[in-house]
Amino acid sequence: MKKLLIIITTLMVISSCVTTKETRFSRSETRKEKKIANQDEVRKAVESKRYIIKLEKLYNTRGGITYLMPRSNYIIVDGERAIISAAYLGRQYDVRGIAALDMLGRAMNYELTSNLSKGMYEVKMKINNGNTSFDVYLSISKNGTCSASVSTLKIDYVRYAGYIVPIKDTKTITPSPGDII
Repeated sequence: MKKLLIIITTLMVISSCVTTKETRFSRSETRKEKKIANQDEVRKAVESKRYIIKLEKLYNTRGGITYLMPRSNYIIVDGERAIISAAYLGRQYDVRGIAALDMLGRAMNYELTSNLSKGMYEVKMKINNGNTSFDVYLSISKNGTCSASVSTLKIDYVRYAGYIVPIKDTKTITPSPGDII
């Protein structure tokens, strides 16, 4: 009787270990599938020029980091239109003080370079609204993290870090500069 009880207990323990191993395996498979789907969304968004870059960090010129609210600091690229709304800390070369970058303009000279060996997309563009133009350089990884650099004649070179959000619907976005997205 004791031997029978020991055998049944052993079988139950072994079967429970096998099921937990199977659930771990299925969880890792779903994580991999989600990661691949996210990478595909990032690739489609960058290639179709329809994405939002939510900015989380501002790197100061003298080495400091300022954390930003991604809801109100962003770069939108929607086809030929582009919107920049981002905080700015740094030197300025204008009579009027500059506290933020707010511009609704056209994305001109859009150059996309994909470096698949590193898993990166590099985007160079000039955003122009007639009065002012910004040179924007984006470095987007395949998992969605992004580094952005903005420069113009009136301000110092400024760097940001954030993440990309693909624009899913077919409507075009027409917010004015300063709107919260």
